[in-house]
Amino acid sequence: MESETGRMTDRERLITEYEQSGLRSVCEQMIAYVTPLLEQIAVQVDAAYDRQVVQYISSRVKMPESIYNKLIRKGRDGTLPKAVETLHDMAGVRVVCSFQDDVYHVMKEIRKLRGLKFIKVKDYIAHPKPSGYRSIHMILEVPAAGTPVRMEIQVRSAAMNYWAMLDHQLSYKNKKMDDAKYQKMQKDLKTCALEIADIDKKFLKFRKAIERM
Repeated sequence: MESETGRMTDRERLITEYEQSGLRSVCEQMIAYVTPLLEQIAVQVDAAYDRQVVQYISSRVKMPESIYNKLIRKGRDGTLPKAVETLHDMAGVRVVCSFQDDVYHVMKEIRKLRGLKFIKVKDYIAHPKPSGYRSIHMILEVPAAGTPVRMEIQVRSAAMNYWAMLDHQLSYKNKKMDDAKYQKMQKDLKTCALEIADIDKKFLKFRKAIERM
């Protein structure tokens, strides 16, 4: 795969190296190892609280195009070694919970899992991102995969998940949008994030009131 000048660009080089490296297979193996463990946790917490705590679990392997774009966005070299060294979400699993306190219940159970090496836990609920995003991100290694590649487990409420999906879509549309329009939509989306956080708290309050009846 070459550019019009006959020389391979950094983007093309990373994509080619990614496909030849077997990294996609490694990421798929990590997801295949972790997902059944999370599904078991979902069954356990649902039974423990006698309601649906976990709504669903999804996963994805980050594609080379997205890997390159993220490196450049962060001001890093657009190379595969730099991606393996610095990106922690090459493979990702998302656990969507019904309520905000469920996010912490699930996180607590995930931390108990054996066979996983936890590197860092980022609590964006206690410390939201400037965008208003609230979630728990758990960065880990899967020793069973025999590779230093790290993966990420995200645990968030259903309400915040809807917001994050829109935020993700907007971030990939910004190059096609007028800057003023993009800034306005970002501002409106942040307002929505604050409103969603308030709704999450209200839903939790209602649920607890019902449980006390």
